[in-house]
Amino acid sequence: MNTAAAWILALGLAMPAAAAAQDIETGGRLRVAGFGRVAWQPDQYELAFAAVGDGVDANAARERFEPAQATLRRALDAEAGALAERAQDPPRLQSRGTQAAPQWRFSSRFAVRVRGAAAVVRLQQALAEAGVAEFELRPFSERLPEYTEQAQRLALRDAQRRARATAQELGWRLRGARTVKFLDERPWWSPQAPTARQYGARAYDYAAEAPAQTGEVTAQAEVEFEYSR
Repeated sequence: MNTAAAWILALGLAMPAAAAAQDIETGGRLRVAGFGRVAWQPDQYELAFAAVGDGVDANAARERFEPAQATLRRALDAEAGALAERAQDPPRLQSRGTQAAPQWRFSSRFAVRVRGAAAVVRLQQALAEAGVAEFELRPFSERLPEYTEQAQRLALRDAQRRARATAQELGWRLRGARTVKFLDERPWWSPQAPTARQYGARAYDYAAEAPAQTGEVTAQAEVEFEYSR
């Protein structure tokens, strides 16, 4: 049994196959969307930056790149105790100029995961003093899979609530869920676009007024229920 099926059973949405076969001719299927949102606090930060060396030829670029790379490595070594992960791409040589004005660049991208806000502030300051001009910084949490599961559970409960309200309003008897599909698979760090732009004609208004922000995990579940009249 997969996770979604287990949640449906736990929420009381599953139905006996015999009952479905008996009532399907006098009923139909109702498709609803549910939305779940969970706010979280970062316990780590992902920081990316690059060592760069420019020159009029490849040798000149390498001569500038190698000391810049060594300086950044020393800055990382000084904060090694605060680093949960550390990686570096191989050096890359690029031609950036023209034949009349040649320009070459060696570069290498670093990516680290830093524990705690104080440590990431210290590291950025040290890297800036070592010559880094641009950073990519994203909050992160080791509990993100747990938060995502919480958001999906909330989405399923929201779908169940919507289906019950619709059935009650129309005088139907809600039988149970037949299919579940999670639609929101965007990266956790990307702000949520309004649903109408995401799904076009299949849009639901659940997030149009309150798109998810950084520091939130969202999930949308599309659930198909059977009902009888």
